[in-house]
Amino acid sequence: MEKLITKLNTGLLYVAQVVLIIMVFLVTADVLGRWLFSQPITGAVELTELGLSMVIFLSIAYTHLKEEHISIDFLVERLPEKVQWIVEALINLIIMVLMVLMALSLFWYAERLFTSGTVTGDLGLPIYLFAGVSGIGAIVFALTAILLALKYVAKVGER
Repeated sequence: MEKLITKLNTGLLYVAQVVLIIMVFLVTADVLGRWLFSQPITGAVELTELGLSMVIFLSIAYTHLKEEHISIDFLVERLPEKVQWIVEALINLIIMVLMVLMALSLFWYAERLFTSGTVTGDLGLPIYLFAGVSGIGAIVFALTAILLALKYVAKVGER
């Protein structure tokens, strides 16, 4: 299970990195076009907005897997090590539940967007695709959180 979740996270991270690089070139070209030719790139703002949603949702699970999120633990760090692991396991279970709920909400939203045929204003891109991608990122985040919760529970059981 750990290998699969790690591969999913790494794959989604690579996709997020490609999207981010494309966004960098797009925004740079848009700014240069405005500045040099007084001609911005049509749809650059909406592509950047949609790309940013993909970058966030596709990379956040990887950050959680590597436990690189900012955390405020001045109270928890004073507890015994075993209790800290229990708290971490509970936090990850809460994260898992919240991310499953968020994913379900995103998939329902994507379905509504698909049914209504909602598209972006400038380029006419179907928005449901981006909501669905965000839902996939949320599911992988939930899987990552349950993996970490199980790891912390195993640490508690070791000693």
